[in-house]
Amino acid sequence: MVMGSKGIGVVCEGGGMRGIYTAGVLDVLGEHGVHFDGAVGTSAGAIHLISFLAGQHGRSVRFYLGYCRDTRFMGLRSWISTGDFVNYDFCYRAIPDKLVPFDYERFEASDTEFYVTCTDVETGQAVYHRTRSLRGEGMQYLRASASLPVFSKIVQCEGRGMLDGSSADSIPVAFLREAGFGRCVVILTRPEGFVKKPEMSGLIKMIYKKYPAFVKAQCTRHEHYNAELRAIEALEKAGEIFVFRPSETKPVRRLERNAARILEMYELGRRDALSRFQALEAFMAGK
Repeated sequence: MVMGSKGIGVVCEGGGMRGIYTAGVLDVLGEHGVHFDGAVGTSAGAIHLISFLAGQHGRSVRFYLGYCRDTRFMGLRSWISTGDFVNYDFCYRAIPDKLVPFDYERFEASDTEFYVTCTDVETGQAVYHRTRSLRGEGMQYLRASASLPVFSKIVQCEGRGMLDGSSADSIPVAFLREAGFGRCVVILTRPEGFVKKPEMSGLIKMIYKKYPAFVKAQCTRHEHYNAELRAIEALEKAGEIFVFRPSETKPVRRLERNAARILEMYELGRRDALSRFQALEAFMAGK
């Protein structure tokens, strides 16, 4: 059931490095002065949203292209030495604090109601953390949201173990609508017609046997994801949401390290946003 409208929200799916498509779309929207009253992101979707909310258009693609092949950023060396394929200190400290500075103050000044989606490993349920600052605990939730099972350690957030938000809610349209943002812009990272299949269920059961609720959530993730896509298609046809999705299929992997492929996906996001910008304006104006 959708509650009364607080305005227009934006929902950003994850997808690892494939999520650079979302950054391309958001950069175009930001450059054209688009503002959202509410926002929720899962995994990479949340990471790209923070730059959008801080008004730092182009920031995401700068650090992805600049460091995608840097062993300090991600790779087997980090995975073996720290337990995280994506290195925590480099990604969540060195990059935002020094190398590609994040505007913490401008983010905190944003009037957009912003949520980061994580999955509680004990309950297997989605946690939507209202994030007003990325100093301290807020950054932990952002990190947890993007911490892929198997490739990442469980992240402690206020005493609760968290992992990738996509395990419980890949595309949290229902959450944001129930939070009061009945009309939403949704940015997907898979093209039309995509159907998710089961992934690594045997490995998940072995590694997370202490967390049966999380195992269930992860092993049935494809079912929930495909159901979310069907719901999104119905809402889109009804004119209640506006959806961006890749207009072409690009060979970008979740942990892609090929800068040329990453750039192609980003530029596709920009092209798609520009080609549909007038339609987006009409939707946001209620036409």
